[in-house]
Amino acid sequence: MSRVADEPVEDQAIAWHLAVEREDFADWEGFVAWLEADPRHNAAYEAVADADADLARLSDLAPDRSTSRERQAANDEGSSPWRAGRLGALAATVALAVFGSWIAYGGFDSRYVVTTPAGETRTLALADGTRIALNGATELVLDRRDPRFAELKSGEAKFSVVHDAAEPFELTVGNQKIVDVGTVFNVRKSATVLRVEVAEGAVRYEGGDVRLRLNAGDTLQASGNDIIEGSRPVEAIGSWTQGRLVYRDQPLVEVVADLSRARGVSIELGPNLADQTFTGVIQLDGDAETVRKRLAELLGLRVAVTSDGWSISK
Repeated sequence: MSRVADEPVEDQAIAWHLAVEREDFADWEGFVAWLEADPRHNAAYEAVADADADLARLSDLAPDRSTSRERQAANDEGSSPWRAGRLGALAATVALAVFGSWIAYGGFDSRYVVTTPAGETRTLALADGTRIALNGATELVLDRRDPRFAELKSGEAKFSVVHDAAEPFELTVGNQKIVDVGTVFNVRKSATVLRVEVAEGAVRYEGGDVRLRLNAGDTLQASGNDIIEGSRPVEAIGSWTQGRLVYRDQPLVEVVADLSRARGVSIELGPNLADQTFTGVIQLDGDAETVRKRLAELLGLRVAVTSDGWSISK
């Protein structure tokens, strides 16, 4: 399915969505190529699909005012008056959905969840130009009506925020908040610890009565009421987006958690290794066996294959 390059992205997304739903659709390679050509394509396509689903729900609630002759003609042609007008309805609503001002009908929730399984990453482009890279095993909540909001439920994400002093971007993590001040920052959330690292610009951390400004190179680790401030080379912050993990005196338990998220493999640490530290760079490219051997050499430890992943021991 060919597309004119200078057509609006939302029009391309509508056309692909309608094409993919046809039973005889076969251009999957072309569809995938279009999705991968520009990060905006994926965001636009998801907005179209969401808008279509909402419109379909509305059609189910609306009374059918078509005449018996129109219904018969629709049945004969395998379509419906609703279906026939669907392209126009999508075209009228998708621009609102793509640019974050989709009006909720009948109390539809404008928030939606984006998840990645362990071992897979994903990049999103928001309507305001902000880009979010999601690491594996991550759950993020976004809002179609408010591109300046996000909530990290779990996992890790790197945010490249388009700054707007009048309407700052806010990331919620539990009962804590990170507010941008013109920023590229990385956030990692586990069951017990929140870690914020700023690669560019600055953020304001808000947690309870605590208000802290973090500038480029600053890091913050929050666990309960304990907050530890530190620093890190900016080139190491969010380095997983370039296919590598960079560490300086980091506990192995954190290294293992990062590897599990990035590669999608379960890793068990042997006794007395959790607090052992590691300094170095782990490249993530290659197959699982290549990464396993590379890890063993870097750590100077035994990394063995088990029935459900890897085990690290002396």
